[in-house]
Amino acid sequence: MTRETACSRLITERRQEDWRLDMEQQILSEGSTPGIIAVPPEIVAGNALKERLSTGHVVGLAMADVSPTMAVFLLSGAVFVSAGTAAAGVNLLMMVIVVLIALCLGELASMYPSAGGMYTLVRETLPAPFSWVTKFNYLLQGVIIPASIGLGIAQFLRDLYPTFPVPDTVIACLSIGLAAFIAMTKVEIGAWLTVLMVFVELTVLGIVTVAGFTHVHQSLGDLVVHPVMLNQTGNGIFAVGMVAVFASLAPAFNIINGYDAALGFAEELHGGRKNIGKAVVWAAVIASITIIIPLLAAMVAAPDLVGFLKAPSPVLYSVETAMGPWAKYVVDFGVIVALFNAGLSLMMYFGRGVYATGRDGAWPDAINKRIGTLNKHSVPGWATLTLAVPACVLSFFSYLDWLLNFSGTMIAAVYFCIGLGAFWARVSQKDVERPFRMPLWPLPPLIVVAFTGFALYSQELQYLGGELVLILVGLVCWQLSKRW
Repeated sequence: MTRETACSRLITERRQEDWRLDMEQQILSEGSTPGIIAVPPEIVAGNALKERLSTGHVVGLAMADVSPTMAVFLLSGAVFVSAGTAAAGVNLLMMVIVVLIALCLGELASMYPSAGGMYTLVRETLPAPFSWVTKFNYLLQGVIIPASIGLGIAQFLRDLYPTFPVPDTVIACLSIGLAAFIAMTKVEIGAWLTVLMVFVELTVLGIVTVAGFTHVHQSLGDLVVHPVMLNQTGNGIFAVGMVAVFASLAPAFNIINGYDAALGFAEELHGGRKNIGKAVVWAAVIASITIIIPLLAAMVAAPDLVGFLKAPSPVLYSVETAMGPWAKYVVDFGVIVALFNAGLSLMMYFGRGVYATGRDGAWPDAINKRIGTLNKHSVPGWATLTLAVPACVLSFFSYLDWLLNFSGTMIAAVYFCIGLGAFWARVSQKDVERPFRMPLWPLPPLIVVAFTGFALYSQELQYLGGELVLILVGLVCWQLSKRW
């Protein structure tokens, strides 16, 4: 028997025992965890994910999902609009919060390593309604973000080749389709491709960082302590108020985000329970550093703050000023690579999340039997398609920008539940083994809950309304799941 076969059999046997215990507990508690009632398909057929990835592979996949280049050049724009140069202080604060969130994720993931990622962690630690709300906030990102990434690739490709004869929506769909195709092949292929493209990204960001810090025009201290933003006419600046800073907290979650993708590969990681906690913390720390430093470099290199804040891409404005017009081609190429890399990693990550919901029997049986199975490469093919197809359709609609901004609210809501779960697990599940234990408990989960709760409270009504709709949908499905 090969080591791979032995590992697969051990995983299957473990899940068989876990499923039996879950069923006994569910009967005793009269259905306290509705929806998790079907026998997982891989228990019946031996169709389990296989341990084929190293910690380096998983960190690389998570970094591809983070996509530092995309974060610096694209996602940071929303924070510059809402908070001006306060983006410097907000992102430094976010770096601390990200590490605390990663500590919570690391401990929970070492307790419950699963392809379901954050959805599984909430399901295992909080009552069922929280699980369903998290599930929709979590999985919907797997459709919205790839659609926006596809359109982003089209825009930067057109900037690089203005006469490119293919419509943007077609480019977006082709990009999504190619990413989905690779995601449905052997996981090692996607892992090596993403690691290679991460090195390309870091090279581009290194050039940006050197250019920024060698052409300093602004004081970093003033940017952090005395931030400014554009006035209503766009011709001047004024001091940023706390209201604007608070409103920028949820959009800032979009910038340093994606490190949680390490969780989705927990069942394919060698020594998963031991190493998954380390992988997600390393991914969070590396992501924070590779995003914050180039972002600060671009801000101090801005020759004029009004021009910087008015630019469609403030970071690109600084880079072109410091490096000259040829920088446009370097940045365009780097961003295209980064966007595709992020799309590929997202498909691989969220595809496993969808697969886990089917494997856990969360939906009607006909759906579970389809999305809860693996293809000949031992990866969730049908689950990946359930993300790729609606992402292609969504790229044709004009409200995608609103959904992308709303994704910051969804991310904050998921992390709020993670903070609650990390705190409650220590209180109520003391007998569960924790190969990775977060330091400074209970400060990390308490700070995460307080910060994300305040970020949600500070959001615009339109985004809070969207979150309320998702909560209602989740609760309705939770009730319907009792029939399933």
